[in-house]
Amino acid sequence: MHQCYYCERLFDTKEKLYDHVEIHSDIERNKEIMERKKQAGKK
Repeated sequence: MHQCYYCERLFDTKEKLYDHVEIHSDIERNKEIMERKKQAGKK
């Protein structure tokens, strides 16, 4: 078993885990982009 370190879901294979973790990394990246846009807007 493999566990997602973001949401602690369990997966049977590393491949399924990696596919799942990509979703989290996309969300995190989008948050960072939005934060930068907000900071740029305040200046």
